[in-house]
Order: sequence, then structure tokens, then C-alpha cells
Amino acid sequence: MTFTPEESDENPQVLARKSRFLEDKAAAGNFAALMDQQDTIHRSQRVFFDERGDIVSVTYQSPAEVNPLWQTYEFTYTEVAVLDGKDVNKFWVVRRKDGTCELQLRPQATVYATMKDDDVIKIEFSSTETTADCMISIKEDHAIIELSDKFKETMKDVYPIQATIKGKRIFKFHVCDPDQKGVIFDTVTVSMVELLTERFIQKELLADLRHCIVYTTPLFDKYLRT
Repeated sequence: MTFTPEESDENPQVLARKSRFLEDKAAAGNFAALMDQQDTIHRSQRVFFDERGDIVSVTYQSPAEVNPLWQTYEFTYTEVAVLDGKDVNKFWVVRRKDGTCELQLRPQATVYATMKDDDVIKIEFSSTETTADCMISIKEDHAIIELSDKFKETMKDVYPIQATIKGKRIFKFHVCDPDQKGVIFDTVTVSMVELLTERFIQKELLADLRHCIVYTTPLFDKYLRT
């Protein structure tokens, strides 16, 4: 039998895959355990939830005790991955009209919903502006907040821990549903000392919220969403 260069044991990629396999097998204990582990990772998971959509259990099999009022739906491992490392209480199950279900970020209850329009502003994108006193960017799983170099220059003689804007040291950015005013999915909180001492601040988001709009209390003269 003749081996191609890709199949040869001397090929670096082949050696790397073999090494990783041996490491994974050793970590699992044996080959059978490794296969069970891989099956578990890629197996769909069943989510149990109540009539409001509140998640009560995420499991590969039925929990020991099942409330007869609970509903259940089997999600693929990629669908349920949105819950990995997250507080499941901040998510819920939404049933579509066709009977299928979706895991969605739960709107967060907050006093912002009762604020007047004058209390907050929407941070807008701009096709012409490239900088502003305060800028925020919403990425797939995090937000980036930063101050312009020009603004930082105006604060150069102020001790960062004492710096304020209109008496405020803490700023909140509300990431909201674009279709339902006042419905907040996540809130990003950042301090003035962070913004002045770091090039930018990165804050984790609960989910991919790039489609959402961002509101904040107007403290800086100019904001920009980038």
C-alpha cells in the first residue's frame, strides 16, 4: 500500500491529530470513555420548562422528578450551547407558531422601562463621524466601550479615581429590543476610572445582541456607536 504525503505519519498535521487523540484518551481514561464523552458532547439535550417558558432543567435524559405541568423540547447541542456558562434564569423558551421552540434571552425587568424620553438617548451609528467623546461597539458576545483620545486629554490633570462627568462615576448602557421600547436584554456598566486608565473596556454580553439598540443617560457631550 502506498501512502500519500497527507496520510504519512511524518506529516505534521497527522502527528498533531494523533497527539491530540492520545491526550484526549488519556484524559478520559480509555478509548470507550472517550467515545462516550464525544457522544455526550454532540448529543441533543432536552429542556424542561413551565408554562411561562422558565427553564427548570437541561438534561440528556428526563430528571428524576418531572412536574406534570412542565413542558419539554429537545434542542440540538448547537442550539443549547447558548446556555453554556450562562445563568439559565436569564433565558427562556419561546414556542413559535409552527410548534418548534427557541431559546431566547429573557427581557430584563428594570426601572428604565418607566423612564421618560428626556432621561435617555439612543446611541446612533454614523456614516460620517468616526469618533466621539464616548463610543460603544456591540460584538457577537461582548461590548467595547472607549473614550476618545481628545476627551482623555481634557482629563489629563484629573486623578482618574476622582474623575466624574456631571457628578457621575458609573455609566450604564442599556441594550434593548429594537422592536419593543423599554425592553432591555442586557445592561453594560462601566466606570470612569476604567475608561480613563484603559485603551478600551470589554464587557461580556449574555448573547449576540448586535441587532439591538443602545440607550444611555446623556452625560458625555457626544456619543457614537461604532
